[in-house]
Amino acid sequence: MPNNILLNSLGIQDSGGISILSKSLEEIAETDKYIFYIFLFKNNNTYNLFTRYEKHPTFKFIFIKNRGFLYRLIFENFYFYYFEKKNKIDLIYNSSGTAQFLSATKQLTKIQNLLFYSKKLDKLYLNNKLRKEWLKHIFIKRLVFKSMLHISKYIEVQSSHVKDNLKDYLNLKKKVFFIKNDFKVDNKNINKTKDYNFKKKVTFYYIIGPHFNMPHKNIKDFVKAMTRLSKVNNNFEIKITLSKKHLENSDLWDKRLNSKTKFLGYINKDEIKKQFQNNTILISNSVIETLGLHVIEAISNGILSIVPNENYATVVYGNDIQTYELYNVSSLINKIDDIYKLPNESISKIITKNKKYLIKNEKNKHLSCISMFNKILKESYV
Repeated sequence: MPNNILLNSLGIQDSGGISILSKSLEEIAETDKYIFYIFLFKNNNTYNLFTRYEKHPTFKFIFIKNRGFLYRLIFENFYFYYFEKKNKIDLIYNSSGTAQFLSATKQLTKIQNLLFYSKKLDKLYLNNKLRKEWLKHIFIKRLVFKSMLHISKYIEVQSSHVKDNLKDYLNLKKKVFFIKNDFKVDNKNINKTKDYNFKKKVTFYYIIGPHFNMPHKNIKDFVKAMTRLSKVNNNFEIKITLSKKHLENSDLWDKRLNSKTKFLGYINKDEIKKQFQNNTILISNSVIETLGLHVIEAISNGILSIVPNENYATVVYGNDIQTYELYNVSSLINKIDDIYKLPNESISKIITKNKKYLIKNEKNKHLSCISMFNKILKESYV
């Protein structure tokens, strides 16, 4: 008899979460050892995943209407309690940070978001007099998610630095951690390094989702840098994964950049990859990241990336990643100027080192969800 696993993916709706869920489904689709009950909020992104796997013999999809955070908590704790008993669930895999208070079933909780576990982010909100926003978006939810993690023995993270962040908020002595690979990276999946010639037009590529206005996304650094750069250098364009309407309705955007910008809007993973072309530099300004899939995709597809000089960046991308000082626009512009002075050969070496680090680093992680499920259900850990 196969084991029954409840895959709780409520809360995953777009962007990086969908990419990671897609990879998880690819992994678990390869086994007939388990039956999976997959709970999702219904939207275009999750429905596309369903159509890909609707005939899979071990997948049972259950779609729930998204009625907000409070409804989700009530649903997960009360409905799941009866569901797991009725369907003899052996393991609940919470893929977006929650856990169930009433459940006696083994649970594995995945941390995809450091929003609730970052002292640096607390400082950012409070120093910028965003106390109400901090209470609403971080502190209250932190109390909920932290109490859930307290009851969850098994925790999955994407990188070792996530565990370090959790230490500030949670006693980890009795926790069992799994560090999981969430993207395909090996010599087969790494593309050829792109060419760079800074006498030609440069593309600054900015991948960001609908929550671009959240302080931890820190789009301010990018907009200010591009505005200042445009006053001394016209030989560049911007490609950004937001619509013109989205940005113009925000006071974070500078309309003087409109003439230099291609507003791509939301694009899927395949379309994102098509933008990784010669003379393209990806810029990321995130204050915190568990992984930063957009940067990893850029490196994997052979383009140069600039990220903040933060601990997560060197842990995830390696010491050779190009960095600037967070909130320091001059630092970002200086980094761009320094890159402009490099010959193509030097840039190729940097990207090659980035690629090698990714491959080496990710091979040391769990490469499949199945390996984690096997260990938990076999009681490999005491």
